[in-house]
Amino acid sequence: MRPVAEVLAEVRQAAAGGHREVHLLGQIVNHYRAPDDDRCDFAELLRRVDAVPGIARIRFASPHPRHVTDRMIDAMASLPKVARHLHLPVQSGSNRILGAMRRRHTREDYLMLVEKLVRRVPGLCLSTDLIVGFPGETDADFEATLSLLETVRFHSVFSFKYSSRPNTLAAKRMADDVPEPEKTRRIVELQARQKDIQTALHARTLGGEVVILIDGESRRGDELSGRTSGNTVVNVPGPASWIGRFAAVRVTRTGANSLSGVAVAVEGENQHDVAAWATRPGASDGQGDAD
Repeated sequence: MRPVAEVLAEVRQAAAGGHREVHLLGQIVNHYRAPDDDRCDFAELLRRVDAVPGIARIRFASPHPRHVTDRMIDAMASLPKVARHLHLPVQSGSNRILGAMRRRHTREDYLMLVEKLVRRVPGLCLSTDLIVGFPGETDADFEATLSLLETVRFHSVFSFKYSSRPNTLAAKRMADDVPEPEKTRRIVELQARQKDIQTALHARTLGGEVVILIDGESRRGDELSGRTSGNTVVNVPGPASWIGRFAAVRVTRTGANSLSGVAVAVEGENQHDVAAWATRPGASDGQGDAD
């Protein structure tokens, strides 16, 4: 693991270069323990990064459910710059498949953790990873994954069909026995269900206001694009000079993958402090109120 002094030096360098958002990356990032400071776990790292002047938003990936501690949850809830988004990989909704994957958490463990997170972190938006067609996955196992999807109602999902990889435990010990057409059927159904969930979640923001950090041009190239604290993409017309600033956007159109709207306030151009609003708990994805 990298020394906390080295991480903070890199964050300060990014802030000095004008970067407003930093992304802490690591395999099981929330298992972090600083080798140069035994007081610094992942929650403390978030606190120290939050204190760096110039940084306005902090994201991280990818955590593991087993290492989401109360200290980490408290840090996410209390630190104004930590994004109200958590990518929390689950992989399957079936305990039998989770056991075969050696994930070391159960469906019930995961749902209890989700309940705790959404209760204690205002405005939290969740995303996850899901695999279909893992060796031995039955129709009942797949239905358990679909029911988990409906229970949690993730804001986004990265979904994959299982494929055998050399030198992995699954490849060595388990036959890839789910036929390819069945894997395809399952992932199509899962993605359709998730599209419906995302469409419904986004529709709730229509007519409301969200705060985004504008980070560049939209994919279409005729608008700007940014993300809410909850990691929802929002497109908005505006000049290139807005890139790198916070904007309050009234949502005029919603879809499964993004929102569109018009800017009603832009950092540095309006009397009220959009940046301060952006770090208010509950201000992501239309759940907060403007000053």
